[in-house]
Amino acid sequence: MTYNTVYADLHCPFCNEKVTSGVGFRVGCLENKSYKLGDKINWQGANCRPDERPKDGNIQTIGYFNCDYVKCKTWSDCFPEVQQALVTVKNDAIEKVEVYKGPLSGEQFEIIEPAKDGKRKARSSSKKK
Repeated sequence: MTYNTVYADLHCPFCNEKVTSGVGFRVGCLENKSYKLGDKINWQGANCRPDERPKDGNIQTIGYFNCDYVKCKTWSDCFPEVQQALVTVKNDAIEKVEVYKGPLSGEQFEIIEPAKDGKRKARSSSKKK
């Protein structure tokens, strides 16, 4: 599976430490590219998710990471709470990455969008016809 990675500081709710970790996510041109906060997402390429750039370049998606704190014996010490992060892209740039504990549909690398009323809603990654 191809994905991109964004490196960000996250607060691990299990070990209560701030960790810098790579968060794997599947938005933009999927090319195993490394990003940092503020970087612009590449939407040009053969394998993009979603298929088309979102309106205004705004999208939220679930990414996955492991706690990299050295006092944790294994990544499973913090499983499953720390595994999900919300990656927020505004105007094509990665604006923030934060631990996510909200509802999920069960789909990996789920795309989340703000609903009109301000609440988050899940969106299927199936292609539009």
